[in-house]
Amino acid sequence: MKKIFLMITLVIFGIISCGKKDNGEKKLRVGLNAVFAPFEYVENGQVTGFDVDLINEIGKNLGYKVEIIDQSFDGLIPALKAGKIDIIVSGMSSTEERKKSVDFTDDYFVSKETYIRKKGNTAVTPTTLGGKKIGVQLGTIQEIEAKEINGATVVPNESTVNTILDLKAGKIDVIILEKAVAEEYMKKNPEMEIFDEKSAKIGMAMALNKGKNQELVKQINAELKKMKENGKYNELIKKYGLENSQK
Repeated sequence: MKKIFLMITLVIFGIISCGKKDNGEKKLRVGLNAVFAPFEYVENGQVTGFDVDLINEIGKNLGYKVEIIDQSFDGLIPALKAGKIDIIVSGMSSTEERKKSVDFTDDYFVSKETYIRKKGNTAVTPTTLGGKKIGVQLGTIQEIEAKEINGATVVPNESTVNTILDLKAGKIDVIILEKAVAEEYMKKNPEMEIFDEKSAKIGMAMALNKGKNQELVKQINAELKKMKENGKYNELIKKYGLENSQK
């Protein structure tokens, strides 16, 4: 009787762990925010980018069917904690604060941060950021950086696109963005220019629910190492033009 009850329970609730099975196939639900080109973005109705190719390759090697779930960046960790996704692969920096609630893999990319102003606005310089309005995407490491600037007013927004519109409209003075992302946006927004650049203090890593999937963290780290050794990682770096955006 106990065995029958156990079987029924498993059928109803499934396997309560990362990599839930779907018709006998392991599934990895990947959360990201697809407005972060070239890491993740929508093209022809499909989510693509460096992060997507990276986790698809790792998932394939580990025997997972990867399912991409696009949502707001600041909602990714709550979704992970609620069991709605299994892993975050969205250019997320492995900050000490985030480490309190998630387990990070090894860094897979360490970027350069850029400071952007409206073209020709020479009143905005690296030494005049105090007193300026700085636009950032909500919940990012750039928001943390901006808050460390004495006298600056930080203006967080869920959408990087809206932050760019605010800069063009003169509602803010500066945007802080990861270099490769900034360069992508500048292709369509020539009114913007980079006036300062510095190495990011923290790298990007994949995040899993804390204490739940240490074995998968180890497996992903091993796959990242293999990809860097066999040249597959560098292929993706070149494919997405990220050679000059690394620390």
